Amino acid sequence: MKKVVVSAAYAEKRVAVLENEKLIDMEIVRPSEKIQVGDIFYGFIQKIDRKINAAFVDLGNKNKGFIHLKDIPEIYEKTQGAKLPVQIIREGSATKLPLLTAELTFPGDLLVYLYGKEYVSISKRIVDKEVLKETMESLLEENEAVIIRSNAEKATKQQLVNALNEAREQYNQLLQNSKKRKKPGMLLSAAYGIFASAKQFIQRYQPEEITTDDFAFSKVLESNWPGQVNLTKSTDLFADLGIKKQIDRLSRPVVHLSNGSSLFIEKTEAMWVIDVNSGRYKGTTEKEKTVELINQKAVPEIFRQIRLRNMSGMILVDFIGGMSGMGYTELYEVIEQQSREEYTTTQMAALSQSGLLQLTRRKKQQSFLEATTVPCPVCYGTGHVASKETLAYQLERELTGIMQSDPETVQVITTENVLDTFLDLNTLNEAPVNWEIADERIPFYQILRVEK
Repeated sequence: MKKVVVSAAYAEKRVAVLENEKLIDMEIVRPSEKIQVGDIFYGFIQKIDRKINAAFVDLGNKNKGFIHLKDIPEIYEKTQGAKLPVQIIREGSATKLPLLTAELTFPGDLLVYLYGKEYVSISKRIVDKEVLKETMESLLEENEAVIIRSNAEKATKQQLVNALNEAREQYNQLLQNSKKRKKPGMLLSAAYGIFASAKQFIQRYQPEEITTDDFAFSKVLESNWPGQVNLTKSTDLFADLGIKKQIDRLSRPVVHLSNGSSLFIEKTEAMWVIDVNSGRYKGTTEKEKTVELINQKAVPEIFRQIRLRNMSGMILVDFIGGMSGMGYTELYEVIEQQSREEYTTTQMAALSQSGLLQLTRRKKQQSFLEATTVPCPVCYGTGHVASKETLAYQLERELTGIMQSDPETVQVITTENVLDTFLDLNTLNEAPVNWEIADERIPFYQILRVEK
């Protein structure tokens, strides 16, 4: 049974999808003035770099973006100072500017309209594609493209015409607004609020019921969805339904599977890495078959974690090696099938015979870690701190330098484990040091005062 849960009673809005009470998808919507995927700006090209065939675009209000020249249709100039509408297709980060395109897209319930290219793409969930394709090709004009969504499978031709005309009207209105502007700035906000997120999940997963903690939002849902909407008064709806515990685990590197095996997930600067471990798995078959079973059982959880953590870019998965040829083929088919079912474009780049898988997943928004955490100020995001031995040796060197000036007393605050390790060095025994013990879990020391 699938259920959508929407917490809309507080400033931070959250929507989650549960299948048999297990979290399978989610989104957190926070109040923000920053640039978001789908926003459309009237931009001025500031600089063109021919070496990388790209340009830097002024978006107004000190915001800038990056665009590949190939993503600018021929109807616009590709020169410094040129003015054109651009759309955000990837949010920026601490090291990268937002990625832009001048091929604007306008999403609707039945189709996604795109101006600047010419093609018809149809959802892989639609079985009979030819009829829809022929219908849309007869309706499209020059420089128009559409992506047919799965909801359009049973739509009439008139409904498709209406959806197309609505998107065209939106595009033409945006062009009219851009002509009135003299400075760069936002033309159209994606307005990706909680209702848009909930609507998307409802259309995607077709839940049996919806639960929310907000009265006004429940009325909006009831008027837009024929199914059951439950209004539940709660100080923390996600905690009451056991969703918060599942979300909290998304920050942890280790994921334990029901069969005793586990996944270890790590984010590096260049990619995500997922390692499959046998853990406490107790198989009753021969080793080769056991490895194949562990690998295959791990695939659904790997894709679930990718979805929930919103991983993107290059994803490297290290399966357990030692599979037979048949086992390798079966694993390949399971991964391929799972990747086709993902709503965010996820492609299998390669799977080696040793079990090393390369996936690529399109990035639109920040990952769960980027959106909800900051690097640790103690370990600077490395996950490692200096050991008690390292600090003891460092303290010895520092105190030796101080003793050369013959001080009367030195006051040092440190954790007990660092002090014990320092005393075991059996050096500087005569140094006039006053020790103060700090009740901290992380090993550290600090020289507070030197009196001469």
